[in-house]
Amino acid sequence: MALLYVVVILNQGKHFDSMNKKENLDVKKVFVGIAKNMARKKWQCLMSGCTDVAINSHLLQRHGVLSHVIQNGHCYELCPIDLFKWKPEQFPFEFRKRGLQEAISLDIFCNHHDTDLFKPIESGNVDYSNYNNQVLLCFRTVCAEIRRKEFSIERYKRFSDSEILKVHRPDLIKIVPDMIKSAQKAITDLAIYKRLLEDEINAPSNSFTFIHETYPIMGIYASASFTIASEEETADFGRTLDCAFGHVIPTDTDTVFVFGYHNDHANEAILEFVNGWHGLNNEAIGEKLTGWFTMIEGWGMSPSLHDKISVSSIDRYFELLEKSVSTIAQNPNVGFNMFSGLL
Repeated sequence: MALLYVVVILNQGKHFDSMNKKENLDVKKVFVGIAKNMARKKWQCLMSGCTDVAINSHLLQRHGVLSHVIQNGHCYELCPIDLFKWKPEQFPFEFRKRGLQEAISLDIFCNHHDTDLFKPIESGNVDYSNYNNQVLLCFRTVCAEIRRKEFSIERYKRFSDSEILKVHRPDLIKIVPDMIKSAQKAITDLAIYKRLLEDEINAPSNSFTFIHETYPIMGIYASASFTIASEEETADFGRTLDCAFGHVIPTDTDTVFVFGYHNDHANEAILEFVNGWHGLNNEAIGEKLTGWFTMIEGWGMSPSLHDKISVSSIDRYFELLEKSVSTIAQNPNVGFNMFSGLL
């Protein structure tokens, strides 16, 4: 799943009602068919120099991290709604149950690199205040984001190849080049951070700064790279956007927060956000997390926490998420707490 895809589906929403029943069904079949074919596609390992096939890689340790939020074998994550059940007035994503094998994962690394490279953060009691472990967490999230963008480009190219979409959705075909261009620009920026992190893995030089905080158990997990940028910054394709990294890691006794940035690539907004996690009460944490969760994909929660969130709060979150994915400015300060009274 890539959040840019939400823009495409939302754009289509106003058109489905204008098509006759057969046209509507044909277009939905194209979207669903492409999604199924994409799920079967093999991807190459993202470790530099490796050409082996990638396996399903988890961004956080399954046993020892995700196992602390899994209940009855499941957690909740953002997933696309079945298009055949979707109504155009709805936001096209929902919170859906995911099994442990599916949670916060995608095809990133081959078995060798997924196992050996990340062994320090995949076995035993991990020290999340350790700089090298923090770098490994961030390296995995950057590679995951690159893969998501590669996935988006492949999807958009398949849109362009569809004769049905060319006939019934020429408006979509028209915007595909711009969507591909945006995804390619993101990959170019992310590749810079990937190289910087690889350099740090091979020869640590403290080029990154991290904050490490511990809070009570919350039933939330997250791991993502992200930008905080103005519309002017994002629109400047000649500029490498500053990037930050964040991880919310449940353990058996507490919830660990690790956020960071590269010392040469952090604007004032990133510095304020990353350094603002100290000494927060539960309401402030919930508001800060809610804003961040309108900007990233790699997060989820326990079923018990999900079931406590009101329908109105989830609706408000989706409104903010739609606003976030529909504008090029990225700002986590939304002034709303989806988890109010629940953490």
